Amino acid sequence: MKTPITVIFFGIQGSGKGTQARLLKKYLDEHTETNTLYLETGQLLREFMSQSGFTNEIVKKEISDGELLPSFMPVYVLGQEMVENFTGEENLIFDGAARRENQTVMIDSMMRLYKRNPYHVVTIDLDEDTATERLLGRGRGDDSEENIRKRIGWSKEHTKAILEKFESFDCKIHHVDGAPSIEEIHKDIVKKLHDS
Repeated sequence: MKTPITVIFFGIQGSGKGTQARLLKKYLDEHTETNTLYLETGQLLREFMSQSGFTNEIVKKEISDGELLPSFMPVYVLGQEMVENFTGEENLIFDGAARRENQTVMIDSMMRLYKRNPYHVVTIDLDEDTATERLLGRGRGDDSEENIRKRIGWSKEHTKAILEKFESFDCKIHHVDGAPSIEEIHKDIVKKLHDS
């Protein structure tokens, strides 16, 4: 696997993006000499909500109501993290960064600025019922079944347009089945990245 490498994880909520992104980070930390910057949009937004401020409170209410945030918020937290922590040498792993087509454009423009083309998009395919069951099982406060189904509905609505947009960029798209065991999915991802 050529490093530094940039990998963007994509898939509906509950498809296992976060689990697989963290496993890939662990793999890269153990098998390469390059540090890895792991950017999880959800965690960055939760950190933002934990701070006090006018916008912070609005974001907190939108999330608790199960609403989809406007695209500038994920763009803001990711951009801030990149500006403050990326030196140009690290592996990059993005988790949950491209949930709408305009966010995909932002990610691609960021990769072009930092000369990280071609990058990899790992899309984890999973059916809605299995994803919902997994999300209910993790027991987070904003994970009511109604909110989960609403968020998955948004994900599915934007999936086709997002993938078509990625296909127009300088990147390599890898489809991965999200149904097998965590270990099998991880091995499949590593193999696809090695072979590309």
